Amino acid sequence: MHPAPVTMTEHEPAGKRIGTGATTLGTLVSSLDSSMIELLDSPDGLEVEIRSMTLLEIGDIEDSETTGAIADVYLPVGISVDVLIAWLQVFERHQHRPKLMLVKNARTEVALRDAARKSRIALAAVHPKASSGHIYSLIQKLLTQSTYRSRSAESSASTGDSDLFALSETVAELTGGLVTIDDNALHILAYSAGHEGEDDLRQRSILGREWPSAYTQRLDERGTFEHLRRSDAVVDVPAEPKIGAAHRLAVSIRRPDQRTDTTSGAHQQHLGTIWVQSTDKPLADDSDEVLRGAAAVASRILIRTLDASSRESTQVQRLFGAMGGGIDVTSLADSLSLSIEGPAALVGFSTGKQEPADLQRLTNSLRLHASAFRRDAVTTHIVDRVYVLFPHAEEDALVGEWAADTIQHLEIRSRVVARAAVAVMIPRLYGVPEARREVDRVLDVPGDKPSRVTTLAASRTAVLLGEILDLVGSHDRLRDPRIDRLLSYDDKNSSDMQFTLATYLSAFGDVKKAAVLLNIHTNTLRYRVRRAEQIMGISLDESDTRLLTELQLALLARGPAEPERLSSDA
Repeated sequence: MHPAPVTMTEHEPAGKRIGTGATTLGTLVSSLDSSMIELLDSPDGLEVEIRSMTLLEIGDIEDSETTGAIADVYLPVGISVDVLIAWLQVFERHQHRPKLMLVKNARTEVALRDAARKSRIALAAVHPKASSGHIYSLIQKLLTQSTYRSRSAESSASTGDSDLFALSETVAELTGGLVTIDDNALHILAYSAGHEGEDDLRQRSILGREWPSAYTQRLDERGTFEHLRRSDAVVDVPAEPKIGAAHRLAVSIRRPDQRTDTTSGAHQQHLGTIWVQSTDKPLADDSDEVLRGAAAVASRILIRTLDASSRESTQVQRLFGAMGGGIDVTSLADSLSLSIEGPAALVGFSTGKQEPADLQRLTNSLRLHASAFRRDAVTTHIVDRVYVLFPHAEEDALVGEWAADTIQHLEIRSRVVARAAVAVMIPRLYGVPEARREVDRVLDVPGDKPSRVTTLAASRTAVLLGEILDLVGSHDRLRDPRIDRLLSYDDKNSSDMQFTLATYLSAFGDVKKAAVLLNIHTNTLRYRVRRAEQIMGISLDESDTRLLTELQLALLARGPAEPERLSSDA
């Protein structure tokens, strides 16, 4: 991309205060490399507040006519220019409109630029080879850092630390090189401004593409990655012209182990790496010293961010009543920037057994969809279920529709079969733990249709019956020993009298109906029922006996007990 002047037809009033936790459009764009994102038009200037971002898919634009924008920044994925133009035109009549659109190849789409300008929506062109997922992740990190900085401004001022992007610029200035900061999986966290001398490796990293496999293999063979994992010494990485990689210096960002007094790298957690690429001029003589200092600063920034994220996760868990003990809801709501007043809605999702990594990915996906629906949504997983809280959800019908749409999206995109339960509206946030227990009561009952979205009121019979069976099953003295005789007979004779009797009773003693269900002759069914009565020593002519027997057989048909949900490793 080539630089182009940004069109600004109207600016925000000078000196307008940016709200807590917000960044500005100008800051957001300037924080990203110009080769990745180029701002084309900004009708309302650069001081527009940016707080949220979402991906825009073809299915997400259908309700824009009535709901307006639900995020500040949109990144379209798989949407044609014509459809996108029509969608933007809708916002000419909306007060709640997006503040920034990020569109690949936007520079060449004149009609798209006109539609965005008429709707007073800023437009930026995204590099055609940039990964949409990487762009989304990078901007979310910037927004998170902005929120974090606003919540810990006093701490940052006292330590003199800034964010990773500012640190990248400082290191670039002092070393004379080009800086990227990665996490321990080589995912980019921040970088300094672009330069004509940047190599192919840096370009790929910034655009969200993978490093060349040949280069990572060479680094692995040299022991570079192993050194970074185990030591805090600066590593000199020679150039690899055939692969398009210039000379670099690298240093590990480490978290000291507070349980030991040693400063050895072997006792420190590797959080990421700072890389400095040399250009046409050699790096400064004191670059090693600069990098060691930068690694210490980066460590403090990452640790604070990680710890803040961990603390917030714990606070969310407590809000949902997962930690036990008393809950100071007022303080929790304040720390999470939530209003304590309702009404609020809570939705629980059950997807069966999931590996921890799969459950985390599912939670992240649901968090994205929930935040797109309502930007103040709070999402977490507890044991093997995911819960979403919507503060100020005035209409529970809309929440139910969102849950149904989300389940359909999961099944199409991720092939995840899910069920959802919606709690009754919560007048105040004090009711969240009880609402979660209500949701669990519904989800504990096996559903006939896995994709069903339901409530306690709609599932009252199944829920109460399930809880009665749980109560009976938890007391051995409530188990009828006569059922054991029938089970023993089935085991010895390889028969299925248990299933035959359960089917007969569920058909209310209708022999013809039960025989059809079992695909046997009516006389055969009558014989089996009489034989079952003889084995158990009962008479099904007695209504009490029929009720007790059906209850005992239903208990046998249940699976293992559900796990306790009072704690979480989320």
